[in-house]
Amino acid sequence: MKTAASSSPSSPSAPPSKRQNTAEEKLEESEAVKNGLKVFFDQNQLALQKSLEEREAALKLAERQLEEAKRAAPALFAEPGDLFTFHTCYSDGEQCTIKYVGRNTTPPRKVEFRGTYKDNRFSPEIGWLIFHNAGGYTPINVCNRGLRDTIGAWPIAQYSHYDEKEMKGDTLCIPPEMCGDLKAWK
Repeated sequence: MKTAASSSPSSPSAPPSKRQNTAEEKLEESEAVKNGLKVFFDQNQLALQKSLEEREAALKLAERQLEEAKRAAPALFAEPGDLFTFHTCYSDGEQCTIKYVGRNTTPPRKVEFRGTYKDNRFSPEIGWLIFHNAGGYTPINVCNRGLRDTIGAWPIAQYSHYDEKEMKGDTLCIPPEMCGDLKAWK
């Protein structure tokens, strides 16, 4: 009667050819696993390379779009003191210059309009862009085809800058989407 140990191919009592075959089989299995892993790693490396190339292309596109946005709407990237021009609706296309002050940090609040709070009128939102007249002439508040008419920044109470107490005169505070007509002054 044979025991389980004596029938095992790797046991010392097994014939040498069976032990050798078993070692060769293990070596072949090991080589197959290595080859399989190599194929797996090669495929994984190719996938990572493709992903990296896609990310680099997306980054280049984003950089190009940022440069285009800076040219299309320079006010969004302004520093305090930068000057901007706009053309009014006057028939001669008069050009006026205003100065960028910064971004609004005062929370919006209901604004009194002719002694009442009707029409749910609110002051500007946090983050809106603030501009001030660059010269003695007041192009911001000119009626009849001035800057406010050109970009639709009416009523004055909704599109003016406020400090903690009151509206600051000759200021314009507008959301970023209304800055498209402003061009950097050169």
